[in-house]
Amino acid sequence: MKFNLSELVVLDSSVVIKWFQTHEILQEQAIKLRQAHLDNIITIHVPDLLIYEVSNVLLHKPDMNQFKIWQVIESLFDMEIIIMKVEPKWINTAIRMAYFYDITVYDAIFLALAEFLQADFITVDVKLIQKVSKLDYVYNLSNMIF
Repeated sequence: MKFNLSELVVLDSSVVIKWFQTHEILQEQAIKLRQAHLDNIITIHVPDLLIYEVSNVLLHKPDMNQFKIWQVIESLFDMEIIIMKVEPKWINTAIRMAYFYDITVYDAIFLALAEFLQADFITVDVKLIQKVSKLDYVYNLSNMIF
């Protein structure tokens, strides 16, 4: 199902990683999302967990080192993405979602934030999308229309 973006968007780490790795599938769509944020067309929100997830994924990439990873993280702050500190009510919702949909709390916290903000949640995690297919605010990056 193709979709148009709403003004508020929650991205998971699978999308953000594509901004910083070359030759990634769907990299062009991910970069268009970033540009839409930089052009003030959309506002990207993420839970602070994203910083740790992105850092950890990049740690295991052969073309990365400490300095490059720090540059990536610093650029996320420079882009003025809204990095939100996790709140107890989101954790409660995330735990409920994790049980109900049989997903990790790590994944569920992004969904809980999107639900709280009434935002679109965008991912490339096909398994996650399949498990939460009943949620009408979850989208695959590959279906994004600009």
